[in-house]
Amino acid sequence: MDFDYIKLIGELSDEERLKFYEYLAHNLTVSVRAIWSDARLTDGEKVESLKWLNEIMHRVTMKSALLRTHKNTFSERDSWEGIKHWVSLCNDLGPHVEWALKFSYDSCHR
Repeated sequence: MDFDYIKLIGELSDEERLKFYEYLAHNLTVSVRAIWSDARLTDGEKVESLKWLNEIMHRVTMKSALLRTHKNTFSERDSWEGIKHWVSLCNDLGPHVEWALKFSYDSCHR
C-alpha cells in the first residue's frame, strides 16, 4: 500500500485524527460492500477478505473510542503495523484498505 500512514496521520491535530478514524471506520464498511458485491470473487474469497477486514475494523472503531475518551495508548505506528499485518493475510484486501485510508485522510481535511 502506498500511503505514508505514520507520517500523515501522525501530523494530524487531535481533532483531525479523531475525524480520520471515524471516517475510516465508515469507509471500511463501504469496502465491505465492494467486496461482497464483487462478482469476480468466489464466496470463499469474499469470506476470507471480510474476515481480515473485520479485524481492521475492530481495531479502528476501538481506536476511535479511545481517542474520543482520551484513553488511547496505541501509537500510529502500532495502528499501521496492525493494518499491514491483517492486509498481509489477504493481499486482495490491500486496494480496498488503501482506498479507505486515502479517502478518510482526504475527508478529514474538508
